[in-house]
Amino acid sequence: NVQLMFDVTPTALPQITAGKLRALAVTTPQRLDALPDLPPLVRTPTRLTFPSAHATTSFAAARAYSRLGLPAAPLYALAASLAASRVYLGVHYPSDVLAGAALGSAIGVLAPR
Repeated sequence: NVQLMFDVTPTALPQITAGKLRALAVTTPQRLDALPDLPPLVRTPTRLTFPSAHATTSFAAARAYSRLGLPAAPLYALAASLAASRVYLGVHYPSDVLAGAALGSAIGVLAPR
C-alpha cells in the first residue's frame, strides 16, 4: 500500500484512469488534456516567466544580507533551494531561474551596508 508517490504523467496515467492511483495535482502551470479535472500544484497569476521573481528577490536578499555580515553559505543555500523549487514546480524554466539569480545578485550589490 503506497501512501504517496511522485511520477511522470505517461507512466502514471494508466493507473490513474484505472482507479488504482489517485492523482492530487500536476506540476505544470497548465492543466493536462489527459486529466482535465486535475489542478496544477501551483497557480501563477500570469504566463510570464522570465526572469524568475522568486530567484531574483532571494538572491538579492542573500547578497545584501551577506554584505551586512551574515554567513553567506546558508543564505545562498536558501536562495538556491527556493529558485530550484520553481523549476521543480514547473512554473519556471532553468534559464528563468539562472537569469533571476544573476539579476538578484547584481541588485544585491546595490544595497547599502
